[in-house]
Amino acid sequence: MKKLLSFTLLLMLLMGCSQLEITKPLSSANLHNPMQIDDNLLPGEVSEVQILASSASRNMLLGKWYGVRTMENGGQKEWLTERSADGTYRVDFRFVDADGSARSQSEVGLWGVSGDIYFRIFRGWVTIEGMKLADPTVADHYDAYKIKGLDDNSFSYLHQTRNQRYTVKKVAKDVHLPITVKSKETEPLTFSY
Repeated sequence: MKKLLSFTLLLMLLMGCSQLEITKPLSSANLHNPMQIDDNLLPGEVSEVQILASSASRNMLLGKWYGVRTMENGGQKEWLTERSADGTYRVDFRFVDADGSARSQSEVGLWGVSGDIYFRIFRGWVTIEGMKLADPTVADHYDAYKIKGLDDNSFSYLHQTRNQRYTVKKVAKDVHLPITVKSKETEPLTFSY
């Protein structure tokens, strides 16, 4: 109840200071899931979520988030993304094939939020030998996602060009994926970006 009241007061304050126009009233459904994006807006309409999305959702996205997906070949893809307040991210991937063989990959880059868009700029791979920089001219190294839902425990987002939806869960700071290097499990590689 306190959280709901705090959110309502913050929203009222922002509405009074904002130069953005809200054309739909704040609904009670949005108060229960304040970061749920309204897909039913007409062109030119701005939702109350879009006003708060950049600052509130950016703060909510800090920390570690875990996702898992079954692949078409029967294998599994896991990822653990850690977003820092300085705008950098690291994501560790673990791919397990249907036969049980595993491989890992770690990537780093920049991230941010603008309105209801979450974006990532991939800058390179973390390897045993050090950082391997990505080619900044490759268009696939820049990703934009529409935020579909966000709260303290869950984040759902849709890739703007591939139309793939992802859902991840917030996890504790000490959670990490095992890293497989040359078929051996090891601790995560360390890298400061």
